[in-house]
Amino acid sequence: MSLLTKVKWSLRTRRPTAKYLNMKLDRIELIILMLGCSFAAAAAQTNSFPLQLPIAKGPFVGTMASLTNYSYPDWFRDAKFGIWAHWGPQAVPMEGDWYARKMYQQNQADYTNHLERWGHPSTNGWKDIIPLWKAENWDPEKLIQLYKKAGARYFVSMGSHHDNFFLWNSKLHRWNAVQMGPHRDVVGEWQKAAKKNGLYFGVSEHLGASFTWFQDSHRSDRTGPRAGVPYDGSNSNYWDLYHPPADPSDRGWYSKNPQWQQEWYNEIKELVDN
Repeated sequence: MSLLTKVKWSLRTRRPTAKYLNMKLDRIELIILMLGCSFAAAAAQTNSFPLQLPIAKGPFVGTMASLTNYSYPDWFRDAKFGIWAHWGPQAVPMEGDWYARKMYQQNQADYTNHLERWGHPSTNGWKDIIPLWKAENWDPEKLIQLYKKAGARYFVSMGSHHDNFFLWNSKLHRWNAVQMGPHRDVVGEWQKAAKKNGLYFGVSEHLGASFTWFQDSHRSDRTGPRAGVPYDGSNSNYWDLYHPPADPSDRGWYSKNPQWQQEWYNEIKELVDN
C-alpha cells in the first residue's frame, strides 16, 4: 500500500471527534483532502521538499503523525451526497481523463483517435486541444441550483488534472482557463455559485503525478512513416505545459525532481490562497 493510500485510508477511517480545529465552518471553502495528503506523501517519498515561499502556520505539518490528528467537520458527518465536476479540456475529445497522455502512446486507441481527428502529435498535440475547449454553454449558477435541488450538500471543482492545465486564474502559468479556452475563472465561478446557494465548496488537484505522467509527450512513434519524429512535448517552447524531460531514473508516480516539487508547491499555494 502506498503512503498516500495509507494516509487516505487512515483519515477516512478515523471517527470525527470535535469541531474541525476551531475553524469557522459556515460557508467555508473546504480544501479537499487530496491537497494535504498528496504533498505529505511526496515529501515523505522523496525526502526533499524545498519550500521557499512562506505559508501561514496551520494545524498540520508534513508528517503522518500530524495528518492522523485530522477529524472530519461536523457537517460532513451527515453530508451524504456531494457532486464533483471533473471537467476540463478532456471534454473536447470526450475519451476520458487520461487522453492527454494516451494520445502520445502509439499502441493506444486514443493515439489513433487523435491522429484521425486532429493530426499527428508531433505537430498537433494536447496544446492544440486546449484552445478548442470553449465552455460557451456553461452556466455554473444554473448547475449549482440543480445540484442543490438534487440534494447535494457540497460541491467540488477540479482545479487541475494531470494534464497541467489550470482551471483557476493563475499568475504562475499561462496554461489556464482564464488565458486560454473558456477565458473564464472556472474554479472561481464554481465557488461563487456554490457559496451563493449555501453549498460547501471544495477543490481537487491532480498535479502531483503530472511531471512523470506527461513524459510520453517527449517521445516519438516507434514504427510507421513518422518513426523517430519527436512529439510536440519535446519542443522546449511548451515545457511549461508538458514539463522538461525527466531523468530516466525518475519513474515514480511522484517525481523526485526538486524543481518540480517546488513548482507544484507554488501552484497549489496559489490555488489555496485564491
